[in-house]
Amino acid sequence: MTGVSFFVAAQVEKAAQNAAGAAGAVRMQTLVAPLIERSANGDFRFDDAFQTKITGLIGQGPPGQRIINIKIWSADGRQIYPPGASNDELIIFDELEQALAGHTVVSRTTDEKHEYSDEEASQSLLEVYGPLLTSSEGEVLLAGEIYEESKVLERQIADTRHTSMAGVFLLSVPMLSLLYLVVRRGARLIEQQRRTLRESLRNAIELSVDNNRLRLLADNARIEAGKLNERILDQIGADLHDGPVQLLTLVKLRLSDLVTPRPDVSPTTRDALTKILDLVGNILDEVRNLSAGLVLPELEHATIDEALQLATKRYLEITGRDTSLIGSVGMELRIPDLSICLYRFVLEGLMNSYRHANSNSHMVRCSFKRGRLFVAVVDIGERPVLPSKREVQRARLGKVSQKRRIRSFGGRMRYFPRRNGSFAIASLPIGNDD
Repeated sequence: MTGVSFFVAAQVEKAAQNAAGAAGAVRMQTLVAPLIERSANGDFRFDDAFQTKITGLIGQGPPGQRIINIKIWSADGRQIYPPGASNDELIIFDELEQALAGHTVVSRTTDEKHEYSDEEASQSLLEVYGPLLTSSEGEVLLAGEIYEESKVLERQIADTRHTSMAGVFLLSVPMLSLLYLVVRRGARLIEQQRRTLRESLRNAIELSVDNNRLRLLADNARIEAGKLNERILDQIGADLHDGPVQLLTLVKLRLSDLVTPRPDVSPTTRDALTKILDLVGNILDEVRNLSAGLVLPELEHATIDEALQLATKRYLEITGRDTSLIGSVGMELRIPDLSICLYRFVLEGLMNSYRHANSNSHMVRCSFKRGRLFVAVVDIGERPVLPSKREVQRARLGKVSQKRRIRSFGGRMRYFPRRNGSFAIASLPIGNDD
């Protein structure tokens, strides 16, 4: 606001000085120029009569704008009127140079340009420089300098400065007040939005923490469920071994006694008992195999690599077919429940391949990358063909069982049938805490 006020005042002052300069130039042309005469030889004559006429002009004008002094300069920079000590001294300054070029220039005696009298130096007079006489070719022959009082001009400039500052102030205060209200309202809105965002961020962080906590609880519950499932299977196997297996063994022993040649047992009865004995033996073998597959006591302290080796060995014992184990975990990783899970996954996958793609070659691949364990059961040869809907349903149930077993430990299982075989891949995360 202050800068604008001073700029406006400076423009007003400049305009006032230009107006004063134009008035001074008119005074020189109307009052001074007609008084200048030339002698017979063509020189300018500044005699007593001329000086008397010029002296008569001093003091003329309205109050506050009276003429104080008049000076005349030649084209070569000599002050030829009034005659004085600097009569022969050549002085070319900017204002005089512009006046000799035909321009009107306004200045003040406070800016020293040439020699001033004591009265001129003590007052802040207005100097007006302008062309006085011009030749027919347009060349300035004489330049005039008029000293005028500047009290009225200074008072007008001061009033204009005050008026412009007051006008700018009266205009700026409502404008700034309106801007302040707008900015204040915007600041309050921004602060309200910031509080809302901060509260939303706090709620989001709390929800994220709760989600992470629930996710950890769910992962732990899933892992515990998987561990509990394996323990239940182990308990079922132990119960089968301690219960039905023992009873079937006693039945088998009793039947063995009955099938021996005895006089109280007829041959027909002995043949029937022999068939029953064979049936009981087959059932006992199947129950024992089932119990052994559920209990798995050898996996209690086995590493994952050892569990995979035991699965391929068990497959060899059941089917008589050898399979290759490619890759390893690369470290001694002991997680009993996970070892049992992978054992069952590999054995189930191999048995499915043997049952539905007997002519294919089977293999097991294992690798550990970026904190995840990958185990794949692969059969290569021909695409498996299931002969009946029952086999399709049985294979589907086996895949579902495998997926649930792997998911219970936080992993994923995918099955990919191909034209030259199939492979099932299990991917499980292995944390540092396992």
